[in-house]
Amino acid sequence: MYDAECRQYLDLVAGIAVNGLGHCHPKVVEAICTQAGILMHTSKPVSHAAQPRLAKLLVEISGMNKAFFCNSGAEANEAAMKLARKAAKASGNRRRSA
Repeated sequence: MYDAECRQYLDLVAGIAVNGLGHCHPKVVEAICTQAGILMHTSKPVSHAAQPRLAKLLVEISGMNKAFFCNSGAEANEAAMKLARKAAKASGNRRRSA
């Protein structure tokens, strides 16, 4: 990133609604433009061809046997807590912390 006086900075801060991919790297811009021509946004209830492929890849990479897609961090946290309770119950560990 450069300021008005052409001084170069390395931005290591990801703020609200941004990511750590840098500032307009040509490969990232190209990938975004390509994807925008295919599918720009969808929500969880809408199926599309990429979703099962992504699920399969996530399962292979993680070593888990399922992938769960959600729309927000709140949904992800809620699902994580429910899965933790389910796993504890299945293992016989019903202890709750205070």
